[in-house]
Amino acid sequence: MWRHALHSPPARSIAAALAWGVVPVGGGALVMFADGGVQARSLTPQVAFALPAPELRPLITTYYLVATDGPLSDLLHPEWGNIRFTTAGHWQVERPGCPDESPRRVGLFGPSDRTATVTSNGPAAMIGIGLTALGWDQLIGESAHLHANRMTHPGSALGTWLDGLHAILVNCDWADTPALLDQHFTALAAAAPPPDPLIGQVQQALVDGDFEHVGDLAARVGLSERTLERLCKRVFGFAPKRLLRRQRFLRTLAEIGDRLDQPLAVLLDGHYYDQSHFIREFKTFMGMTPLAYFRSPRQMMRRAGAERQRTAGAPVQGLHREG
Repeated sequence: MWRHALHSPPARSIAAALAWGVVPVGGGALVMFADGGVQARSLTPQVAFALPAPELRPLITTYYLVATDGPLSDLLHPEWGNIRFTTAGHWQVERPGCPDESPRRVGLFGPSDRTATVTSNGPAAMIGIGLTALGWDQLIGESAHLHANRMTHPGSALGTWLDGLHAILVNCDWADTPALLDQHFTALAAAAPPPDPLIGQVQQALVDGDFEHVGDLAARVGLSERTLERLCKRVFGFAPKRLLRRQRFLRTLAEIGDRLDQPLAVLLDGHYYDQSHFIREFKTFMGMTPLAYFRSPRQMMRRAGAERQRTAGAPVQGLHREG
């Protein structure tokens, strides 16, 4: 696990803060922490994204690949639901408050409102399918609230179907994978019930809107607050108030990106009262301070953010727009 300094001198920008106790070097080099400890950076992993076929885009955000030739550890952001296939090695996933063991071959990851640490101790590869809220409702068909912050092997017929797909993916090159997944998930979607258009409207409002209060979101989508809460828990996994906080955090995280030369105050979402408010929220969602997070190597998530932005127009899944 990475170690993070507990204290640091005040700084006007993130870059100034990071300059204290950090050696900013590339892959394979060393990172020095304020307590004098040194950790070797892992090898730069291979990360790739692909969009699904147009008819699947209301249901699936992206397909993605992560592969590493050596040990790797990184922090996931809060996200919508995902299906993940381990196609080589083993990935250990640990999420605060989650009692589940890491899935060995196929994992159904529910929507999350907190980070998770993902680690491989050696060479490993994974293929993932990001789901929209509508995709969760159509393809998974179970309450997202029951799966929130959980990671399980899908049960019943879906689990058997995904196990069969896993057996194909382990022998499939990435170049051929998106078309293969399109074929399989098009067939799965064809058997789903008619979609509820309200789900897409709420997701679009959560991504595009900047709502301070739940009532504002309810008014935008034309629902009572009570109906909105039931819908959000069923397909998004969380109550609307929590979702608004999470989306505000993700917008700010994306705005900061790697713009470490900018004062933090000018990058914050306008609904944060001050930097202290943002730091408290950062700890809530990522389990650490912004300073500790931006000191971490983030070899996988840096690459994933850039590749996802290039392919799908947003650096994190929680800000994905259908297109």
